Parts: sequence; C-alpha cells; structure tokens
Amino acid sequence: MIRVALDAMGGDLGPRIAFDGAVNILSRHQDVVITIYYSPHSNLDLPAPHERLSLIVCSDVIDGDEEIVLSLFRRRNSTLYQSLNALAQKSSDVVVTLGNTGAMVALARHILGVLRPKLYPALIRELYSNPLRCLVDLGANVHCPPSMLVGFAELGAAYVEALSDEVPKVGLLNVGVESSKGSVVIRETDRLLSDRAWPPYLGYAEGTELFEGEKNVIVCDGMVGNAVLKASEGLLSFLMGKLKGLDGTLSLFETFYQTERRHGACLVGVRGNLVKGHGCSDLAAMIGAIEYGIDIARADLYSAIETRLCNSAL
Repeated sequence: MIRVALDAMGGDLGPRIAFDGAVNILSRHQDVVITIYYSPHSNLDLPAPHERLSLIVCSDVIDGDEEIVLSLFRRRNSTLYQSLNALAQKSSDVVVTLGNTGAMVALARHILGVLRPKLYPALIRELYSNPLRCLVDLGANVHCPPSMLVGFAELGAAYVEALSDEVPKVGLLNVGVESSKGSVVIRETDRLLSDRAWPPYLGYAEGTELFEGEKNVIVCDGMVGNAVLKASEGLLSFLMGKLKGLDGTLSLFETFYQTERRHGACLVGVRGNLVKGHGCSDLAAMIGAIEYGIDIARADLYSAIETRLCNSAL
C-alpha cells in the first residue's frame, strides 16, 4: 500500500478540494490509503466514510503568508507539522501539501533531516515528462552560493535517473552561453561543475532551452526559477484565454496542459517524499499533485536519490 499524508489546509480554496481529490484518487487506486490532516470550521462537509481514508483533526494551521520564525517549530499540532511528522515516523510514504513553501522547507529540514550535510533541499518542477526534463530550484532557496547550485545539479540529475531512463544532462541557466557571461556566482558554479565527473554537465543554458534541447536538468537559484516558472505558466494561461473559441487553434495548448498528469513540485534533498502544489490549485491540480506523490512514493524517490549521491561520492 502507498500511504499518502495530505495536508488539507494549505490551499486558497480550502479543504474541500483535498477531500474531493482524495475520494477521486481512492476510486482509481486500490493500493493507496490517504490520511487527511485538517482543521475543522463551520459549514465543512466531511467526505463519506471510506475504509482507506482517515481524518486527523489538528488545532493549528500555518497560513500562506506567515514568516519563518522560531515559534514555527513549536507548532506541533499544525496540519503541516503533523503530516510531516507522520512521514518521519514512517507511518506515511509521501506528504502532499498546497501550503506555505517556506514553512514546508523549514519544517521538512527540521523534522526529516537532509540527505547530506551542507546539501540544501531544492524544489524540482518537471517541465515535461516524456522525455523527462526539470527545473531546479523554484523558490526553496533564494540566495545561492556556487556550492548550493552544484548541489541542485546533483539533486536534479539523481531525480532524472530515479524516475526515467534518461541520462541527465545538466545546464546552468544564464544570460548567454559565452564563457564571459553571468555573475561571479554563475561563473564559479560553471567551473565547479566542469571539474566533476558526475553529474554530466553541458554548460550554460539560455531561457530558450527550458522546454526543448539537449539539456534536461536546468539549474538556477530559487528566485530565478520561481519567476521563470510563473512567467511560463502565465503565458500559457494568457494564450489559452486569447485563443479560446477559435476552432482547432487551442488544441495544442489544451493537449499540453491537460495530458501532463503530474502537478506541483517535488522537494528533494530531505529524508522523505514531498510534493508541493500551487496554493491556487483547483480540484484537477489537487488530484494531479496527489498522483505525483503516489508516483514518487512508488519509486521510493528520496532513497534512490540518497543512494545515487552516496555512490557519486565514492
């Protein structure tokens, strides 16, 4: 059985989409059990009883705009803390949340621990699933020295190896491919990656290489990655809106948007499997985030990444 811990309180639309998403998933996956962590409020209709669905009431919720302060680590009865603690206690195989990204990263490091000292966890988003290509990082880390970016390259390469038959080919996002381009941090990261046998490094990548090209692991700091991702998603939504109603013209965009089953991002570098969905996720995106969590739990992703990182150090 794949055991999913679902934090129902992080999304903008409230716990209803978590309840409905869980029921949908259970109807299609007979080997999945789901535990939902939620905080009750008025007019909340709970899902019908199900033998593979458990509901855990929590008295605290970490809001999306809360800052990361020391008191966060003492809020043990928040839905996010409880779901991560279940993962740490091995009573679940994956956590799915739509909640506060900063709080999730901080609590995951605190409760689960990191895979390797001085290796910072990173958020990975699949830009395309067949063939697999991904972007690292999306906002878990904003100020990144070269050593941290090298760690992102390792995590991204291990992710590709764990979830596909593709050979990872790392590119470092930059303003150009010429050796003179980029900040001091980017140029030093380029030097460090060029001196390594693993992961395979192909040099700088420009923005035009995000969705196609030979490089399938694009590395950047979290601020750049988050801006790039949201700009891409915004452009897709804009084009779909403009082309809506034009016969046949929208089919390509609809196909790209609807056939990508996985939604959200995966936090890698900690001792557990985590999926972070958009705070504004609707029901379809909630279902996609849970599907993503099931996929990485089946692959035992964090263990596979840990093993690959250990082997690369030999």
